[in-house]
Amino acid sequence: MGHKQVELKVDDDFYILVDEGIEDIVKNFFHWEIETCNSCIDYKGSVWIEFCAYEDWEQFLQLALRNKISKSGKTPGKETLWDFLQEKSRVNLVFDEELIDDPNSEEGTIGTGVLIICVGLKFPKELMGEFKELFFEVFPPE
Repeated sequence: MGHKQVELKVDDDFYILVDEGIEDIVKNFFHWEIETCNSCIDYKGSVWIEFCAYEDWEQFLQLALRNKISKSGKTPGKETLWDFLQEKSRVNLVFDEELIDDPNSEEGTIGTGVLIICVGLKFPKELMGEFKELFFEVFPPE
């Protein structure tokens, strides 16, 4: 059974469908110019967020690390998004070749020789509240 989805306005002429309950996170990623391409509020008991390009994942981590360094000086021992990512989440790296529609076959595709690296972030669904609190500390909404 699918999850209830809501339409999310990313900018003036770009809308996407996302699972209800995760739309504030996805919208905020786009606000910070970090693109995600898939997400799920409950994928086998986990929240799952996929980053379309390795560079988006790297930017996300870099900002989380800067926040940790900043917070460590002010409040040693306070959990940060960086700590959460290190200790409570898992990451899957998926790589493939970019495919395009085959002009000679209606149902076929052909490889382009371009490498695509996607990163999937997963953490237990019951930690969603904790993730959101730490996420919005690093990535305040507009």
